[in-house]
Amino acid sequence: MPRAAVAPVLPLPELSAALPPPPAAELDPYLDAAADCFARHGIRRTSVQDVARQLGVNRATVYRQVGTTEQMVRLLMARELHELVEFLPTQLKTNDGPEVVVELMATVVEYASGHRVIVKVLNDEPELIGPFLVSDLPQVITRVAAQITPLLKFAMRAGVIAERDARTTAEWLVRTAFTLVLAPPPGDLRAFLAELLLPALSPT
Repeated sequence: MPRAAVAPVLPLPELSAALPPPPAAELDPYLDAAADCFARHGIRRTSVQDVARQLGVNRATVYRQVGTTEQMVRLLMARELHELVEFLPTQLKTNDGPEVVVELMATVVEYASGHRVIVKVLNDEPELIGPFLVSDLPQVITRVAAQITPLLKFAMRAGVIAERDARTTAEWLVRTAFTLVLAPPPGDLRAFLAELLLPALSPT
């Protein structure tokens, strides 16, 4: 299937609309400073005062604009998710059929694995991961899988990927992505994903 026929099968702007709303652009300096502090000190060791010092403003200004450290984390996550969804279609220029899914998965895993705040947490604050896995991850998987299920159904109807239960496939892909971020595979990521995904996703 040519690229021109594949592109409409993955209407990623619809996924973007389902994400938490992106923060206003004028908050970018505050979120950039927060990301700098998170990457330098870690999330637990970063205070509102640290972000204020990074910006050269007072603490009250930071708190008024972006709230507590926890609220900064949520705003930063929302912004980065929207940037990722906007970036993904640029990676689909040379891939046809189920290879599109392999490229999307690889891009998501590489983005998360290379994100400076995520790297800091995984390396220096792994204690934050455990509570997240227990309390938040099941809900995150459910929400993300619910959003990509319609995209998979659309791709299945178009014959781009194999017909199977779309919701189960979505759950499988999301769980795989989280696992690969937390425990990267040995060797080439795309080769690993192709070996794992293509037999299940290729139309017969």
